[in-house]
Order: sequence, then structure tokens, then C-alpha cells
Amino acid sequence: MRSRSLLALGMAVVFAACSGDSVTGPGGGGGVLPQFSEQITLPEFEDAVVSGPVRVEIKLRNGSLVAREVEVKETEEQFDEEEIESRVTAIDPAGSVTLSVAGGFIVEFNAGTDFEAEDGQDISMQDFITRIQDALALGQSPAVEAKRNPAATPQDPSDPTFIATELELDDEADEDEIEINVDGNNFALTVSPPPDAILTVLGLPIELDVSGGVTELEAEVDDDRFEEEFEGLVESVNGSTFTLTDGTIVEIVIGTEVEEADDQDELGSLGEVAVAVANGLLVEAEGEGVVTGTNPRTITASEVEFEIEDDDDDLPGALEFEDRVTGVDVAGRTLTLASGTIVQVADDQLIDATGDLLTLSAADAAVQGQQNVRAEGDAELVDAGPPMVLNALDIKIEDDS
Repeated sequence: MRSRSLLALGMAVVFAACSGDSVTGPGGGGGVLPQFSEQITLPEFEDAVVSGPVRVEIKLRNGSLVAREVEVKETEEQFDEEEIESRVTAIDPAGSVTLSVAGGFIVEFNAGTDFEAEDGQDISMQDFITRIQDALALGQSPAVEAKRNPAATPQDPSDPTFIATELELDDEADEDEIEINVDGNNFALTVSPPPDAILTVLGLPIELDVSGGVTELEAEVDDDRFEEEFEGLVESVNGSTFTLTDGTIVEIVIGTEVEEADDQDELGSLGEVAVAVANGLLVEAEGEGVVTGTNPRTITASEVEFEIEDDDDDLPGALEFEDRVTGVDVAGRTLTLASGTIVQVADDQLIDATGDLLTLSAADAAVQGQQNVRAEGDAELVDAGPPMVLNALDIKIEDDS
């Protein structure tokens, strides 16, 4: 295996040249592609909030109360769980975690809170507390995602209360983000910009500096087509598209949200991905989007993130998968995912007992009954394909109907 340290030096120079790449037109699929979000002005944002309630996703500059991006979500998302993503800086076993948001935001938990480990497995409150304490003792700040059910009306802007119904350990929740319902009470223009306005949520006065080019305002464009998730290793990059090893083509268009690179293993543009792949590195892509073609399977991405897989990830021995199940071969002990990937399941004992479906026979019956069956887990790569063949190390099968 080639040295990542030597590659990093060579790639850094090329990445600098690629850092400004952007997508201004459709990808390789041709035709009219969906646009998932559009930039809006401050007056348009104000109109949306004042006529609310609306759900907004706020992405903060880490360690500050300055928004780098605020997006007005689709109407139906008001009824989804409200969320905070951040890193834990302290924990009180009596029932709270302190997050890095605003230098110390407190999220409460209790006996009614559900807890999840990084692999999605349910864990006890005490296990969660112990894992956080152990990480903090090692000088780490573990990333978590806190969720709660939305209230009938937006919470008073000055009220900092957030009692989590669910707390998840999530390595990918390492940026300060808040998804919450707001209305006109949360918004106020400033007298002397910058900032241009203050959006107050959970007692946090978040600055919107649009005129200074610091804050970008966006609104999701309603698209009633069903979005599917994708995940896999990138085989090649061609312009504004990339191809996964299972043959899936993913298109990046205007409005596609490409996750920013926050550490050396993450990539923030297709240019960086192309360089990494050309240098023999394994790059994993994960995201979701609208299926715009079937032969080959083509997805126009609404969001995507790229990560260089290294020895610590133990690929191909620990490749994660998550997708809709379209077929089950009980006798052959396999599942077929929407991406075309085939997952071998040697024994029903590998199936997570906390899922909805505990045997391949049960999964087959659900699929035959037109139920929305999803599978996720860890696997080793058997064949890069296409179609990709995985051997499940553990798997959870759920009925999302």
C-alpha cells in the first residue's frame, strides 16, 4: 500500500487548485435535472420566517454564533424531529451533556431518552454516560446528535431548554448544526450591520452576515420525487459526475450540498476526489438524491460527503451499507439492495434482534408484500462488481412502511 503521508504532500498542492471548483450545469445524464435548493435574499428569508412557522437548518461556524449557512426546509419537515449536532465537552451523569455550541450549550436527557452507539445499536443510559466519560478522559470530544419532537408552536426564542428524546453517538455530527422550527418572533433586523440580522433560537442569538458574504441563505425547492440513499467506493470521476464500484452514476448539480472537509480524511469537492482516486486512495461517497436513470442506475445527489478510507477503517473488512431491500433469496441467503448490491447473510444470527425483521424469511415476506424494507450494517467486500457483493458481518433489517 502506498504511503498516505507522501501522497498528502503531493495532493495538497493539487487540492489547492481544485478548492474553487463548482458545478454550474447538469452532469452526464443530460436533460433537465432537479434543483434541490436555491439562494434567497435576506428579505425573502425574512418573509418566509415571519409568515412561518418554518423549519430551518442552521450551520454555524464552529465555536461561534455566526451562521455560515441557513436553509429554509420544505413545509412537511416542520413535523420531523428537531436536532442539534455538535461535540460534547462535558457530561453530568444526573442528566445533561454540554455541547460545544456557543461555548457550552446544555442538552438534557432522562429515563425516557433513547441512546444509540456509533453503529446505530441501542445502548443503555449508563453505557452512553460511560462512553462519553471515557472519551473525555482521553481528551476527546465525541460528536453527538440530539433529537426531540417538535412542539405545536416554535419554542420561545429566549428559552434554552432542549430535552432530548434521542441521543446518538455519531462521528459525522462533528459540525455545529441546529434544525428547529422558527417564526417571526425568532427574527430581528439589526440597526447597524454587520450582522444584518439576528436569528434567536434556544436562547442563542445567531448572527446572519449576508452583506459581508459570511452567511449564505437558501431555500429548499419542493421535489415530490422519492429520494434514495447511496453509499460506496468511488471508481472514477468524470466532470460533474462520479461512478461507484457498483456501477451507480451520481450527478452533482446546482443545489447539491457537498459536505465541507473538516479533517485530513474528508474531501470537499469532486476535484479532490478525482486526485485521491488517481493516487490510488479508497474514497467512500455517501449521500442521497433522486433517481433519474435506471440503466445504469443514475442518481442526482441532493447531498453527498466524501471520505478517504485508510487502514484505521479496515476496508474492505468493515464496509458499511444502508439501502432499501428490493429482493430476498432465502435459499441463497442473500439480499438485493436498491443499488444492485448483493448482501450475503450467512446466518439469521447475524441479524440485529432490535430490528423489525429477524429472519430472511420475514424480510422476504415483507418485500413480497410491497413493504418498504431497509437493511443496514457492516460487511466485508467479496466482489467490487458490478454488481457489488458484500458478506454481512452484522445487519439490521427494518420495515419503514
